[in-house]
Amino acid sequence: MSNPDPARDLLDRGHATIPLPTADAEVLAELRTQAARFFTQNERTKARHGSSDFNFGYRPYGRQYSVTPDRPDMNSSFVYRADDPTAIPGHEADTVAPFLQALGAYWRVAADAADQVLAGLAGHYGCGDDLHFRAASYLEINWYLRDDERDLLQDRHEDGHLFTLATSDGPGLEIETDGQMRQAAVTDGRLLVMPGSVLTTMTASQIPPLYHQVRNHHLEQRITVLYLVNPPFDQPVAPYVAASGQPVDVATLARTSGAMFGLPPAPVLTPPTV
Repeated sequence: MSNPDPARDLLDRGHATIPLPTADAEVLAELRTQAARFFTQNERTKARHGSSDFNFGYRPYGRQYSVTPDRPDMNSSFVYRADDPTAIPGHEADTVAPFLQALGAYWRVAADAADQVLAGLAGHYGCGDDLHFRAASYLEINWYLRDDERDLLQDRHEDGHLFTLATSDGPGLEIETDGQMRQAAVTDGRLLVMPGSVLTTMTASQIPPLYHQVRNHHLEQRITVLYLVNPPFDQPVAPYVAASGQPVDVATLARTSGAMFGLPPAPVLTPPTV
């Protein structure tokens, strides 16, 4: 079997997949176990582990939307930034510490996969492989409970980042290909690479954003694990391809992309030293 080339697939197909080695799949499985334990706690307990601006830790149901505030995403979530557990309120408490440990373990899996994508893009465009993404990137765990009302748990949208590495433990994710929304054919042992509009800007529209949505299959529960990759927020970022017209502030574009989902600008962080 030939080695996967996710950067080439992004250019040719508009999305890509990355296989997970067995050991990495086990890390992901443990993260899902700990996520379920966290999210099945009561709301008061979970709220202790979220920040007032919703940039860190727990985000309750209804706080985020894909298109309009009157159709919130049908999930709660948890945000883990820059591989820094100390940024989570109450991070040492037993109600969240095992979850944070599992997030840290999976962070390294996802960051290695992101490195693979970015190295391929840098090679294709003849750029230096030095896009320091870790301080600006984050894990987001989405927790869905059964809903019998909505046809879509998340409406059609793109994520507004460089790209997202996505995996879920149940069906529902649909991606737009050839103008139609189709079920994403991603097995449990692979990550789906979904380009966002920041990568579109970085490539002068050579790689368009991948629009996607979540179909309601009326599952009792569903966990999606996302790793959202961003360029650095605290320095100018040169695009892979220089487009004509006025230069674009890529860093600011990435930092403020959450506004289209009702979220504040992302914080500028420094990864913790190990």
